[in-house]
Amino acid sequence: MKALMLAALIAALTAPATATTAAPAAIRAESPMSDARFWSIIDDTVQADGDPEAQLEALYEALGHLSADEVLGFRDAFERQMTRAYAWDLWAVAYIAHGGASDDGFDFFRRWLISRGQAIFEQVLSNPDSLADLPGLDGRDVLEFEDLTYAPMEVWAEKTGRSPDDMPPPAVRTMPGSAPSGEPFEENDAALAARFPKTWARFGESPLGQVT
Repeated sequence: MKALMLAALIAALTAPATATTAAPAAIRAESPMSDARFWSIIDDTVQADGDPEAQLEALYEALGHLSADEVLGFRDAFERQMTRAYAWDLWAVAYIAHGGASDDGFDFFRRWLISRGQAIFEQVLSNPDSLADLPGLDGRDVLEFEDLTYAPMEVWAEKTGRSPDDMPPPAVRTMPGSAPSGEPFEENDAALAARFPKTWARFGESPLGQVT
C-alpha cells in the first residue's frame, strides 16, 4: 500500500512539470532568427510607395514559407528592434510629426519605422532628426503601422492550429512601465525646435494627420 501511495505521489508531482514546461522549452530553443535574416524579409516586403496593405500582404506571404519555429524567431527579432527603438529621441520626433504621441502612438510609430526597412531604421535610430529627410511623408495620414505586429502571430497560429494568444512570449521585449533610453524631451515648442530643428521645421507647424 505504501509503495502504491508513493508511486501515485511521484506521478502527481512529475506529470504537471512535464506537461507545462517541456513544450515551451522546445519551442524557445528552436526559434532564434538572426537580425540579418529578419531584415532581409522586411526589406523584401517594402513597397516603393509605402502602401501598408501591399506590404502586409507581402509579409504574410513571406512568413507563410517559413516553419512555425521560424515565424516565432521572426517575431522575436522584431521585438529586438522594437526594444532598440524604445528611445526618448525617437518618441520626440514622433511627437513632433504627429502633434503628440501617446504610448500606443509611439509603439505604432516604431512598428512603422521597422516596416521601412533596415537602412531607414538604422538611419533614424542613429539620428532621429533625420526623420525630416525621408521622402514620401507629406500627404500621409500618420507614421504608424499597427497591423505589422499581428502578421507573425496570425501566421504562427495558422501553422500550429493554436490561438495567437498561445504564442510564447518573446525572449526580449519592452516591458510596460519601463523608461525609454536616453534623455526625456520637454513638451514645449521652443525646446523641441531647438533639439530637433529639421523635424520641427517640417512638421512642427503642420503635423501629419491633423486637419487644418
